Amino acid sequence: MNKALYEAPVIRAHGKVENITKGQATGLNTDAAFSTTTPLADVTFS
Repeated sequence: MNKALYEAPVIRAHGKVENITKGQATGLNTDAAFSTTTPLADVTFS
C-alpha cells in the first residue's frame, strides 16, 4: 500500500469579503442554497 503524498493547502482569493457576503442576512429569506429572493416558506428541510 502506497502512502499518499502530502499536498500543502493553498489559500485562494475568491473576491472581496464584502461582495461574497453581500446577501447574508437574517430574516424571511435564505441565501445559502437558494437565491436571496426565495421566500423562506418556499424552502423545505429534510
